[in-house]
Amino acid sequence: MVLILAGCNSLTAPVTDPPAFDSAIGQSAAEKSQQPSAYYRDPHQGLLDLADHALKRQRLTQPAATSALTYFNLILIKDPDHQAAKAGLSNIINQYLEWALRAIEAANYAEANRFLERAARVNPKSSDIAAMADRLRRKREEGRLTEILPPWLLLARNAPVQSLADQTQVSAYLRDLAQTIEARNAKVAIYSHDDAEGRWLYQQLNANTRSRLRGTLKIDTPSRIEMHFPSNPSTIPPVEPL
Repeated sequence: MVLILAGCNSLTAPVTDPPAFDSAIGQSAAEKSQQPSAYYRDPHQGLLDLADHALKRQRLTQPAATSALTYFNLILIKDPDHQAAKAGLSNIINQYLEWALRAIEAANYAEANRFLERAARVNPKSSDIAAMADRLRRKREEGRLTEILPPWLLLARNAPVQSLADQTQVSAYLRDLAQTIEARNAKVAIYSHDDAEGRWLYQQLNANTRSRLRGTLKIDTPSRIEMHFPSNPSTIPPVEPL
């Protein structure tokens, strides 16, 4: 017997089709999965705000009760892995290292040492602090001799015609100065009124040394030659102008 089902199309649909998808419900679920979680407030935000205020007022490690170092450490006592607090301590060290470098370059060694001591309160094992301390040590051991250039030397450079005596005097002065630089294996900083004068001085000194002169040119007055060498400057006799 053959059973015929009239008006029914249910057998024509593929049996492997997925179930119907409710686009409205599905979209809502997708959106929820992409939305950020509810606003998260750091439980230590109050201390972070106090630390930030202290940093802006340059109260890095002093006074101890209200310093940025104290506030960051209070956070780390409760949460040793707190990234913002760790970053804050790094910022304190970096600031002290910047100040120490400026002091070293200005030959203010006592102040540089004070900055390094305060940085060490944050992290005494920091390799960056150790490197800056070594730089300070080497700078302290470095000798420095400054030769103020006589006015007649600079006037002779611009003189249209020089007598034989003037030429001899200029040549002898520059030769003796160059020999002093070379004997001390010194680096030099040439300070001059303008760039042209500085380049002339460099050329004259370099012409009187066997190896290429190591130096920098800077615009400043009075015109002078600063020699930097690894020795005690008190043992170096000054160059006597001719």
